[in-house]
Amino acid sequence: MVHNKLTRAKVGYGLTQECFATSKSDGETIVMGGVGPEAHRWARVLTRRAAQNLWFQLTRILFPEKSAQVTSMAQTAALRPSDQPTLTTHLEVIHAAEGHAFDILGWVGEDTWWFRVDDHNARRLWAALDVALYPAGWQGPLTHHNKIN
Repeated sequence: MVHNKLTRAKVGYGLTQECFATSKSDGETIVMGGVGPEAHRWARVLTRRAAQNLWFQLTRILFPEKSAQVTSMAQTAALRPSDQPTLTTHLEVIHAAEGHAFDILGWVGEDTWWFRVDDHNARRLWAALDVALYPAGWQGPLTHHNKIN
């Protein structure tokens, strides 16, 4: 059974594998994608805030026993309206009715798109988002000051 929100989506990529996420050079956007049915490669550009929101949701779902500790250490991006109509600004994770899978629904303005991942690929996506969003660790880069005698 497909969730009602997914049936209204403009684009559906289906069951996705080989998920990836990389930070673009500006640091304000993340490119996320994967390989859908029939080896169809796809990618979407997300605001940093949307990517962090997805990371937070996946953290709570995949690592419930550690999520409060992990998410409390992570830095967050400011919530800013996007002036680029092609950017995904919000994502929602929906537990799929069929087994251990998750449907991820994204919003680009009024339009929506979605893809599905199994548990293994959800963890792979979480790890890719983790590296793209927090390359220096969840607390951000640390500055060490040397003492002058």
